[in-house]
Amino acid sequence: MSGFAKTEFGPLKVIPGENGSRFPFSNTLFIDDDVKVVIDTGAGSKSMRDLKKKQRIDMVINTHYHFDHMAYNYLFDESKILINDREAECYRDRRRIGFLLGMVEVYGEKWVDAWLDRIANPDTEQTPYSPQNNHKWWLSSARVDGEYSWGDTLDFGRTKAHVIGAPGHSEGFCCMYFPDLGVVYVADFDLTAFGPWYGGTDGDIDLFIESCKNIEKLDAKYFITGHEIGILEKDDFKIGLGNYLRRIEKRDSLILSKLSEPLTLEALADMGLIYGKKFHEDAWVAMWNYLMTKKNLQRLVRNGEVKLVDNEYQKQ
Repeated sequence: MSGFAKTEFGPLKVIPGENGSRFPFSNTLFIDDDVKVVIDTGAGSKSMRDLKKKQRIDMVINTHYHFDHMAYNYLFDESKILINDREAECYRDRRRIGFLLGMVEVYGEKWVDAWLDRIANPDTEQTPYSPQNNHKWWLSSARVDGEYSWGDTLDFGRTKAHVIGAPGHSEGFCCMYFPDLGVVYVADFDLTAFGPWYGGTDGDIDLFIESCKNIEKLDAKYFITGHEIGILEKDDFKIGLGNYLRRIEKRDSLILSKLSEPLTLEALADMGLIYGKKFHEDAWVAMWNYLMTKKNLQRLVRNGEVKLVDNEYQKQ
């Protein structure tokens, strides 16, 4: 089974994101228990406002700091906001977002200061392919009231969520596992056609693969993705995960195919092998393309297929 034929698992309800849960929207979980909880607020303004009108929301939990999972935190002004302890600093000092997401590495610290000025202004012109200048960054990263850690069990009454640390997508990324319900929210292990995303400075291909394989082993019947596909039974998730992770190998192969002669990282990134060149007018997409190209090149070097000589990559 896949999609949203089933959206409720006891006290846990899946709220599909707008536009088919495509980035920058994501699926949201609502837990209707003694403690009423929203996990990731990226479903969209209408659904989050409707939920708030109908329910008392005691707590908002973000699986990680990325925009599409926290964009509507600001609507829950009377709720306690929690995020993992590895990324909580992002909500205390937004410059930490600039470091983790890749801005400092690619554009430098002064660029982060300019970004902060842009997101503080609700009238800033938006970028075409990313939420780079979205004012919701400013609104929803303004407060954190508590932290949780990998390995914690969060108790909401009848419902218990085990926090499974799953680095690779982001530094503190985690999946929420509900063993009593046979459900795991895998968030951005989302099986989309684009493939794994490790585009921030804190992204890591090897950790991403390891984390996916660990999540696959969980004793759960249903796997809920943060984007697009929605809800899958375990066998479907396992098949989809294999195809999803093979996207990394396809990226490796594409990069290798361009190395008929030695090339710099900049030259390879400019080809748009991860994100097509037409999307590079958006500074964040260009940044993520650069960083993901870099990480795949580093993987090829580790695997002995490529070597770096005088700042140029060449086949071994």
